[in-house]
Amino acid sequence: MKYTFILSLLLVVSAMAQAQFSLDAQYRPRTEFLHGYKSLMTKSDQMFSLSTSQRLRLDFNYQHAKFNFGVQLQDVRIWGDQSQLVTSDGASTTLHQAWGELKITENIKLKIGRQELVYDDHRILGNVDWTQQARSHDLALLKIEKPQNYTLHFGLAVNQVQTFAYPTVNNYKSMQFLWFTKSFGTHYQLSLLALNNGIDDTTLTMPTSHPMTTYSQIVGQHSKIKFGKLNIIFNAYYQMGSDKSKYLDASVNEYEHKKMSAYNLLLEAKYKINDQWSVAGGFEMLSGQSQTDTTKDYLQSNHAFNPLYGTNHKFNGHMDYFYVGNHINSVGLNDLYASVEYTKNRLNAGGTAHYFLAASDIKDPVASTNSSIVAMKASLGMEIDLWMGWKHSDMVSIKAGLSSMMDTESMRVLKGGNPDAFNYWGWIMLEFKPNLFSSK
Repeated sequence: MKYTFILSLLLVVSAMAQAQFSLDAQYRPRTEFLHGYKSLMTKSDQMFSLSTSQRLRLDFNYQHAKFNFGVQLQDVRIWGDQSQLVTSDGASTTLHQAWGELKITENIKLKIGRQELVYDDHRILGNVDWTQQARSHDLALLKIEKPQNYTLHFGLAVNQVQTFAYPTVNNYKSMQFLWFTKSFGTHYQLSLLALNNGIDDTTLTMPTSHPMTTYSQIVGQHSKIKFGKLNIIFNAYYQMGSDKSKYLDASVNEYEHKKMSAYNLLLEAKYKINDQWSVAGGFEMLSGQSQTDTTKDYLQSNHAFNPLYGTNHKFNGHMDYFYVGNHINSVGLNDLYASVEYTKNRLNAGGTAHYFLAASDIKDPVASTNSSIVAMKASLGMEIDLWMGWKHSDMVSIKAGLSSMMDTESMRVLKGGNPDAFNYWGWIMLEFKPNLFSSK
């Protein structure tokens, strides 16, 4: 009721102000059948799982000559998780976005509040829209935008202090980023990103100790190059600073934070054959932490790249075996992939094949001994992703997909799993996106 009242009040105020405003909605139910999604099936768990989730959104946007304003209400739930005779609604209804944007000058704006961050190809900063809940941040965003020249964004987020007595959710303590993009003619666009990420360390055990914030940084670039029907994307990011994990410094008999030294590289080419067909191929590498290197310098560093707040479902296979709440501080990943896509009228369909390899050595638990550490083969397996979509109308669409993972012994060492199991995942989703009201 309180959200309905707020929206009604906003509509009345907007009408009185004679500004441009709109009210949009989204309803998105998705049914998934899982048999090895995100992790390999084990010998003890061969059950087929089916579930339906849904997302409902109401999106209010207000545009004035001096400022902009937005509110996005969101309700996410799984079918069957609530009693048919509802006595309480739980915490599934949230305020996904709520922001105000001040127009300082024609080219300078300040946007403050809860908002989604989407930059470049979503690798480091993305809204993770595939998940029903999606991701949004609480921050201030200064935007300097000159469309015919360059765009510069500076984001600043500082969350409440964590203490041992009052721990908070697993958010960053502070985060700042600087993003710059510029087009050079019609053939080349360059984006530069520098991000500082501060995480509170609440693992200290001394009674008089206070949580310590560890800072790591990501710096890098995203390039887009166009030659006629050929498009090339190149990413290069380096991660440095301090890691939350620790090692014992014997010289002072104290635990010290590991140093970060990791990188991410991606090269992708996409070619549009004609109006219907396009093909693409690429290679991505995310550095990892070797399980066989026992040198002192290596053990005191973390070489596993962490993409932080990116839309990781978009990369490295739809079955989410890597970097979707998993595979962090592990052996990294090499991903060689190729895809084909077909689009005609209201139909869109395609498929992608991924071949995965570990970027660092995996320790063989059988062949290794106390005196000799043996590495396993780097191959982790192959994933096939198929998908299709049908646009029923301007406001309604249906999408579906089917994926399968063909794993290896090395993958099973990392994630467990039954060598005789067939790992697959499928889904079907409806999406309704009506415009409920617009003053334009």
